[in-house]
Amino acid sequence: MNKKIFNKSGIAIDFGATKISVSQIIKGKFKKTITEPTSINKIANNYIQQIEKNIKNLNISKSKKIGIAITGRVDQYGNWYPVNKENLGNFKIPLKKLIEKKFNTASTIINDATAAALGEANYGKGYKYKRLGYITISSGIGVGVILNNKPLLSENGLAGHLGFTTSTLAKTKCGSGRIGTFESIASGKAMSKIAKQKGHKNISAKEIFKLSLQNKKWAKEIIDLSAKSVSELCANLKAIFDIDIIILGGSIGMAQGYVELVKKNLKKEPKLFHVKVVKSSLGVKAAKMGVLL
Repeated sequence: MNKKIFNKSGIAIDFGATKISVSQIIKGKFKKTITEPTSINKIANNYIQQIEKNIKNLNISKSKKIGIAITGRVDQYGNWYPVNKENLGNFKIPLKKLIEKKFNTASTIINDATAAALGEANYGKGYKYKRLGYITISSGIGVGVILNNKPLLSENGLAGHLGFTTSTLAKTKCGSGRIGTFESIASGKAMSKIAKQKGHKNISAKEIFKLSLQNKKWAKEIIDLSAKSVSELCANLKAIFDIDIIILGGSIGMAQGYVELVKKNLKKEPKLFHVKVVKSSLGVKAAKMGVLL
């Protein structure tokens, strides 16, 4: 497809397990953004209140639409369900219905990785490609897939959740209930758990990255393990969908040197499973741009 000019208007929300970011966008310009930590008590009503509060703090009257890119499953009716229940809890929220009733305006609600894939496919590095994969590596592992210029979707919203498929490098149980997933070994929360097992308590993925750049052996091992696992996920995406390009996003995916580590490990796979891997050009704006399409 041809690269489009982003000229959409609306309130765009990127809701993750660690933070929520809400932007007022007018004719493609990000006029105001509010970012805060996601509520940590795993109570569904608190998430709704947090979303509504931040929408109210922006000028909804100037916006024709509300777009919410959110971690987890979103079914065909706009109901939201977390997949990793350790991160956000276990519930079903009729999010689309609640938001449209509250603000009396149209809304789009989709998985955050799918939204970011749409953003990159239309406005970023993916516009030249018919088959695109987007992997966000942050608190969890999210995957969005574009096939023949259309997002991979399903009625119950599970399609594309390849972070919950199994890695040959993983053995522990993840919050989805599955054993040995990519999310359980490559995500930011997984990094912190592995660091704790090595005797380093209460340390974030961001801090682990800093220490790895200072050549701390244990920190480098954790980062290398994550990158090796993600390279395996890239090869899987190539095998399943014959993907043309994979774009890495998220705080870890865009961290210094991470893409290079993934590419280095991907070269160890048979050549048939090699795929072009690049860092997101849209960064934290990708999902917000994609959800307003």
